[in-house]
Amino acid sequence: MKWRFPLVFFIFLLSTPILQGQPVTFSYHTELLNPVSGFTIYSDCALDMNGDHLDDVIRTGNEVIYIDFQQSDGTFTQRYFNIVVQSLPSWSICAGDLDNNGFNDLLFADSASVSFVKASDNGSFYTEAVMPGNIFCQRSTLADIDNDGWLDGFVCNDDDQSIPYRNDGAGNMSPDQSLILTADLPGNYAAIWTDYDNDGDIDLYLTKCLGGAPPGNINRTNLLYRNNADGTFSEVGASAGLDDNAQSWSTVFEDFDNDGDFDAFIVNHDFQNRLFRNNGDPSGTGVTFTDVIAASGIDPNDLGAWENASGDFNNDGYVDIFSELNQELYLGNGDLTFTGQDAPVKPGAIADLNGDGFLDVFRKGQLWLNDGNGNHWLKVVPLGIEGNRNGIGARVEIYGAWGCRCGKSAPGKVSAR
Repeated sequence: MKWRFPLVFFIFLLSTPILQGQPVTFSYHTELLNPVSGFTIYSDCALDMNGDHLDDVIRTGNEVIYIDFQQSDGTFTQRYFNIVVQSLPSWSICAGDLDNNGFNDLLFADSASVSFVKASDNGSFYTEAVMPGNIFCQRSTLADIDNDGWLDGFVCNDDDQSIPYRNDGAGNMSPDQSLILTADLPGNYAAIWTDYDNDGDIDLYLTKCLGGAPPGNINRTNLLYRNNADGTFSEVGASAGLDDNAQSWSTVFEDFDNDGDFDAFIVNHDFQNRLFRNNGDPSGTGVTFTDVIAASGIDPNDLGAWENASGDFNNDGYVDIFSELNQELYLGNGDLTFTGQDAPVKPGAIADLNGDGFLDVFRKGQLWLNDGNGNHWLKVVPLGIEGNRNGIGARVEIYGAWGCRCGKSAPGKVSAR
């Protein structure tokens, strides 16, 4: 996949040294958000909705979408958009600019349907397009699957084959299995797009779980789809060593050891949780992974987490894991070992919601701000020219004494039920 992005840098340099392993604390500040009333709040969502490089908070109800737009002084200005939502995001939500007009759009998914909710060209209203067919949705994602410069959708189906949605080049979406053909099997819980083999195009990892399926059942084996760079994908989970057969719920791919390639962490409901080190095999030989959770400091038998997120919460240059494990926040040490700590909140939507360079959490209507520390931070805002406007799928590399930190580009982090 070829990308050409100008990068907008906001660099803030402080005189204090990097505080490695610094514990992370959060403070409750829901009072900063404007009130909403009259409906049930569905899945958590936070990202920059209007292109001003400040992350916003989105709350969705049956007949309205509320957006609290972050201001440069740390306050929020609220706007509400009247819309009778037919496919409420009771199971998952994600966001991206489907028509490249500068305003982010939304993908809603519930237990029976999928819809795309698009912003107008000036961001003054939203319209919903419900997709045909019935689908028991789990997690949803947006990515430029066919590398044509427009974001496509992918929704995991618990009952049957997952469904990709093709963008026609104007932001109009429709189901199209030819976009990426995944296994015609149930139990699809979470999808994540990542360049696991460092060849410059995006690959797909499917995390799978099927209630009642016994160990060894094919419907619960995780699948890895390698991008062949010709519009097709090949399933290579077994040869890569990522064909975990536990009842898996969610996976994150991050460069946990700062060696320039992506590793993986999986939360499971039986067997053990997995932490897979990318072995960095030479290009063309097939990249493989090794489970190293035994020496990682993460409890492999702490089972049952639903959520699984990641980010550098203490700005020490090492990626942390945020999950529903007993110790919710595992601080990365940069060598595939982690130090666990408790947090007052479970994973939700992750974004910088007060502009101080530290990652905050919005969960079930509650705003938890990261108290931060004296560490530096760098903000990179990719803008797609030939690729999608958000730059989703772009790769950012930062070099320093900590090694090579590679990361994925996305407009914001959202959560699913």
